[in-house]
Amino acid sequence: MEIIEYLREHEAFSHLSDAVLQRIVSVSEIVYFAGDHAIVREGEETSDLFLLVEGQARVTRVGPEGEIIPLGTVSVGDCIGELAFLDGEPRAASVIAQIPCTLVKVPEETLKALPDGAAVAGDLKAALASVVVKRARSLSDDMLSALREQLATKSLQNQFGYFLVFTIALYSISTTLFYLVAERYVKDVYDPGFSWQTVLLFAVPCLIIIKAMKIPPSQLGLRREGLFRSVGEALALCLVLSVPALIYYLFFKVAKAPETGGVKVDALFLAQYFIHTVMQEIGSRGLLQGLFQKFLADTKGHRSVLLTSTIFASLHLTFGVDAVVITFFASIVFGYVYLRQNNLAGVIVLHYWLGVLAALMVAI
Repeated sequence: MEIIEYLREHEAFSHLSDAVLQRIVSVSEIVYFAGDHAIVREGEETSDLFLLVEGQARVTRVGPEGEIIPLGTVSVGDCIGELAFLDGEPRAASVIAQIPCTLVKVPEETLKALPDGAAVAGDLKAALASVVVKRARSLSDDMLSALREQLATKSLQNQFGYFLVFTIALYSISTTLFYLVAERYVKDVYDPGFSWQTVLLFAVPCLIIIKAMKIPPSQLGLRREGLFRSVGEALALCLVLSVPALIYYLFFKVAKAPETGGVKVDALFLAQYFIHTVMQEIGSRGLLQGLFQKFLADTKGHRSVLLTSTIFASLHLTFGVDAVVITFFASIVFGYVYLRQNNLAGVIVLHYWLGVLAALMVAI
């Protein structure tokens, strides 16, 4: 391909008249650079213009401490050195051939030395100026996008710090409650007073994190979208899971003498447990599982469900090892139901009914 054909394919040169193009071609030449060779160097007082027609190059600058800062790449069809060609200032950056490169070189001094060189150079600079403005606008957009990404990363780091403190707080609460029970300061873990204290201890850090991270209700699964489907599926699942419990109660459960203390299923229990269920699910599935998915980039949610279930089960340590095992596997079910529905209503219904069902099995 001839030089004039290369030039005509470029946006700036394509707007020039044939006469001006012929004058430019008359002083231009094809040049070659091996890989890792500098086409132009930062600070050089040269103003020749290059058009890359084959290969690829990288643009770099020297940082304040002498480090090399990559700025981008130059591809086939891009100009090199247009800023110095336009304003005559030293090169603002270095351009290094990444692979062997072929370029069209337009030497400014030779171009200006033509009888009509000043006019030809003026036409070329005017055409290049519009391209440079477009590139500057694109660069500005890229810089703004990069700044937004940096701010988002910084915000994510801060949020992760909050989340880490929140997770540590939950484990601390679990350990403290278990210590109180182990030391027998609490006689009955089913006592409503102790139960409310436990839930409030769990709710306080949750509310702090929700406030600090400005998490909207929709991100906690509290949304209208999918509400009826979520509740409908949960009710159907409750019905299915109630069948084996009913079979066990009718045919296999051994009658025993009534015990003092323990769980007592009455209207007060049902009302309190519903409030507890809502608060637990907002904190565990809505907040904890959602944050695990966010910080682990867990698109499928398997790791988030497992980690949330582990923490959720540890909070039931005061009720015994059997309670930990049961709540762990129940939490696995709740987690996947929430992943499917993305709405907390169904999980709350399922959690509430299974908890009441378990209490009935123990109490009756």
